[in-house]
Amino acid sequence: MRTKTELYREAKRRVESRRQQAVTEAVARRAAALAAIPGLESAEQQVRLLGLKAVQLAAQGAGEGAVTDAQSTRALAQAELDRLLAAHGYGPGSLAPKFTCPFCQDTGLAKGRLCECVGRAARDLRREEISAGSPLALCTFGTMQLRYYPDRQDPDTGVNIRAYMGETLAALGEYADAFDLKSANLLITGNAGLGKTHASLSIVDRVLKKQWDAIYISAQNLFSQLERERFSDNCSLLEAVREADLLVLDDLGTEHVNPYMLSCFYDILNTRMLERRPTIYTSNIVDGQKFEARYTEKIASRLAGSCEPVLFLGDDIRPLLHP
Repeated sequence: MRTKTELYREAKRRVESRRQQAVTEAVARRAAALAAIPGLESAEQQVRLLGLKAVQLAAQGAGEGAVTDAQSTRALAQAELDRLLAAHGYGPGSLAPKFTCPFCQDTGLAKGRLCECVGRAARDLRREEISAGSPLALCTFGTMQLRYYPDRQDPDTGVNIRAYMGETLAALGEYADAFDLKSANLLITGNAGLGKTHASLSIVDRVLKKQWDAIYISAQNLFSQLERERFSDNCSLLEAVREADLLVLDDLGTEHVNPYMLSCFYDILNTRMLERRPTIYTSNIVDGQKFEARYTEKIASRLAGSCEPVLFLGDDIRPLLHP
């Protein structure tokens, strides 16, 4: 996972690359048109000279009538150029570069600020990163079907499982729709195969569409990569998960636990709490004592005290999906 700085740098490079491609294609189109249309070059030059004359007259303080006449003459020349192009199958502006972004013309900057198209490109890059290690493209709340949750009472809580999960998934959808940096941290727990990962990725999908930076990563992948980068000069992954607008740390309980892993976990947990960046944790560990025994009382209490609990109920869905 790249940091925001790395992501935006690559996004800007992509946008600028689009501009270069558009300019290159326009040069090729114009070269073909010049070869095919007699008089095109002189007609273009006439439009340019008349346009320059109108600008010069305005700059020199010439009368309004003189400037208007010059502009009208230039417009007539442009109309003649358009007719010449149309006669050979070229529409108005067809020889100009076709930029993807109309606001910055693929420069990455608009009105002296980074253009929103760079932000979109950065979020697309983040989506690509997440999709490389997860089924993000397949995970939406619309594909979470309540029929997979049993229509019966849960023996521990006494609630109807299907009705309860319908309310829970609806609440998570509302969380995603309303997401901002004031959103709550969530601790989603429940037995394996109940859709916790699917729901988490569905939240990530919506949050990315809302112009926020979101990272999804499994605990196993995160801490194994941090272990590999332990002695590197610059651990970009650690910085990336610290600074993301939303971090989803999935499947706590599958990673290898050692002192360094616990140190990294506490660092991420504490940093994101202090900087008020929302985090969603998921785990198959539903027993608080087992959780504390695995992660220490310090981490368990800090996590529980900073998160709203979300419990998933039901039976393992996976056999129903792949009978």
